[in-house]
Amino acid sequence: MIPRIEQPIVLYEAEERPIRDREGREAGPRRREQARRRRPPQRIAPHPRRRRRSRLRRLRRLARTPLFAYAVAAIVLSVALFVLTVPTPHYSEVPPDGKAEEQGVPPKPRPEHDEYVEPRPIAHEFEGSSADAVRATNAYGVLTRAIGEFEDTGDQVSFAMLDLATGNDLRYDSGRVQYPASSIKAPYTTAVFQQLIETGQASLEEVYPIAEETIVESSDDAYSELHERYGMDIFATWLQDAGIGPGEYGSYGEMIIWHYPHINTDQLLAMWLHMYNYLQSGTEPSQTLASFLERRTVSAMRAALGPDVRTFGKMGWFEYFGDYYSEPATVEGGVVFAPEGTYIVAVMTTAPAQISELDPIFTALARAHFEMI
Repeated sequence: MIPRIEQPIVLYEAEERPIRDREGREAGPRRREQARRRRPPQRIAPHPRRRRRSRLRRLRRLARTPLFAYAVAAIVLSVALFVLTVPTPHYSEVPPDGKAEEQGVPPKPRPEHDEYVEPRPIAHEFEGSSADAVRATNAYGVLTRAIGEFEDTGDQVSFAMLDLATGNDLRYDSGRVQYPASSIKAPYTTAVFQQLIETGQASLEEVYPIAEETIVESSDDAYSELHERYGMDIFATWLQDAGIGPGEYGSYGEMIIWHYPHINTDQLLAMWLHMYNYLQSGTEPSQTLASFLERRTVSAMRAALGPDVRTFGKMGWFEYFGDYYSEPATVEGGVVFAPEGTYIVAVMTTAPAQISELDPIFTALARAHFEMI
């Protein structure tokens, strides 16, 4: 009997495997497609760099369009027409009656709280390159009122003022000669610094304490000690270098006999101009002297202008007629570093040591300086 041979399983599996593989390959894409359809669509953001590039490309395309060129041209033309057609304000002098608006004159910007003050008669006329400008403004009423009230007491006043930026000046009876009192100590001390210390003939250490007491405290004893040490010839040389004449004395020899020579306001102003040039030199002696002049104990100028305005100055005052032709006087000269510009001013009066009486004068001169620039 021949045994029955059944089909090998191996052959069966060999035949079934290709079928399963084919079905698996066909079912895989179907399952993936079905899963994709069940999921919500996802939006993939572009790379930031690509986004910026795309925006730049759009801007470049926009800039090449005629519409963009027309828009830019319209903006440029509008700005040009605005600049050409809008009038620029021109400020001129304010008429003395304070009615500039009624006369069609644009008013010049005035200092704060500047009210019209009726001018009053005074003993002398204003002189200098800024005299007409001041007379045409409210400063004229303020200044004539201060001068008139001072002259009502029977004393005399003179002043000279120079703006350093423009060179404009304003003067009142500036040629009158009088006793300078201690105001002359500042020019003489400057001569010691400039003629001796700067040239090495004297040391700053030995002069410092005497000069400080002379300027800051206005000590007569310290001033006399300076004269005894260094004499008056240096002062004559200093005046000659500055181009300042001896005035009423006729010669420097006659002038330097006196420790307090009589001078006029023009001379005092010229001395302070020469001093200012030295004080701005930046040397150690000049800076030391500048600190003395700024730290002076008594100053009508500083009291009138306030602590916010930096000033260099030296005041002098005397109460009676005394020896060596000394006379009643209240005097101050100096430099004012005002916000609108630096100016030099000298005020000389015959008032007997009336320091506070000079406050209105310096206040009015500060107002007048506004019209000189």
